[in-house]
Amino acid sequence: MMYAEPPKPRAWKASDRDAVQLCQEWMVYLGAADTVAASGAAKEVCDLYSTRFVAWVDNRPKNLDVETVLRASGIAYIDGRRALVFHPGGAFPDAQDQADILGVALFRFDARGGELDGANEVGRELRATGLANS
Repeated sequence: MMYAEPPKPRAWKASDRDAVQLCQEWMVYLGAADTVAASGAAKEVCDLYSTRFVAWVDNRPKNLDVETVLRASGIAYIDGRRALVFHPGGAFPDAQDQADILGVALFRFDARGGELDGANEVGRELRATGLANS
C-alpha cells in the first residue's frame, strides 16, 4: 500500500540536492511519511531519515560499490534504524549480495522517467510492500 502520490518525473537530470528531494518524496510515497532531509551535523551521517529508516542518496553516475553498502549498514546498525540507499545507476554484484546479507535496501531511481525500482532483493521487497509496515 502506498501513502501519497508518487513523485512526478523531472524534466532534467537531478542535481545532488534535487536527488535528495526526489528520494525523500519516494520515501514518503512508500509510507515513511515523517521523512526529512538531514541538515547540520546529521548531513555528515546520512541524507534522509525518518523514525525507522536512515537513507543515503548516491547520485554518482557509476555503479554502487560495496563500501557504500557497508558504511550504510554500520551506521544503521548503531542507530537502530533500517538502511536505504538510493542510486540512479547500477550496483556491483558484490554490493547487491552484501546489501541482501546485511538487510540494506538498494533502490535505483530515474528522475526523468519518474521510476523507482528495487536494486536488490531487500529493495524489491520494500518497493512492493512499502516502508510503513517494515
